[in-house]
Amino acid sequence: MLRIIGGELAGRQIWSVPGEATRPPLARVRGAVANILMEYIPGSKVLDLFAGTGSYSIELLSRGSSFAVMVDNSLKAISVMKRNIDELGLTRRVELIQGDALRVIPLLESRGETFQIILVAPPYFSGLDQTTMESLGKGTLLDPAGIVVLQQHKKELLQDEYGFLILKKTYSYGDTRISTFRVRP
Repeated sequence: MLRIIGGELAGRQIWSVPGEATRPPLARVRGAVANILMEYIPGSKVLDLFAGTGSYSIELLSRGSSFAVMVDNSLKAISVMKRNIDELGLTRRVELIQGDALRVIPLLESRGETFQIILVAPPYFSGLDQTTMESLGKGTLLDPAGIVVLQQHKKELLQDEYGFLILKKTYSYGDTRISTFRVRP
């Protein structure tokens, strides 16, 4: 079980996906990401790719984001997220999508969706960090004033640019690297 760190749901517990395939971010990483995003959170719409337990989105919703779209390929993860969302009373503020993130991105673009915060936290060393960032860097999902947060292992490749997305800042927490990207001015 994980605990929500801040906001209206602080202290409440959320379920995690059993097994080792899904690794929820450590509380200190989640808290750090929420602090990094403070200026973007109020009223924001969040896209959480590779959402796992949904802990990033739930933390941001607790702190004032208005809506989150959570995407994961795993049925187990979707089931756990649904349970967490139901138990926390967030059903009206979340859309769950079971599917491959690289296929969901064009689907959301075709719906005309835009997001102020996009979270990308794929399995480490899968290559999905690069392909997802490249897809986002040529797409239309990020609001021009928004931010993309990429979570990687510190030994994975990090580029300064992915299409129109440029690296803003990088943070390290043990083996985890968090990088933020903005739209090129």
